[in-house]
Amino acid sequence: MSTSIRHFKLVTGEEVICEVLEETGDTIVVNNAMSLMQNTLKNGDKFFTFKTFMVYQDTPMNVIIIFTDKILSLATPTKEMTDQYSMAIEEMAKYIEETYTDSSNEEMSLDEFLDDMDKETRLIDSDVTGMVSN
Repeated sequence: MSTSIRHFKLVTGEEVICEVLEETGDTIVVNNAMSLMQNTLKNGDKFFTFKTFMVYQDTPMNVIIIFTDKILSLATPTKEMTDQYSMAIEEMAKYIEETYTDSSNEEMSLDEFLDDMDKETRLIDSDVTGMVSN
């Protein structure tokens, strides 16, 4: 993992850990951006988890521009946080690869695709004859 990993606190209160690709005076271009989420157990113990900062921006090919006037503070994350972040990025990459390289995603003709969609819509049709019980 790159040494350009940074931890931001935004004006919204969100905390983001990401890899910085480029910095200008007004913007910072990042990828692999993850929000830090604090969770509290019933016994009061707290722990943090990562989630993608923006929906569908979860691959290294997706970049995000953060405007510098929206950043309250910037830090270099601790080794422990960097290690956990790296593990989260690897897990996400593995999940994406498994999900999108499924053999069922083979190319099909338009007619085959429309037939499959027709079968699917029959299962979720809202009329009484097409309802699926839970």
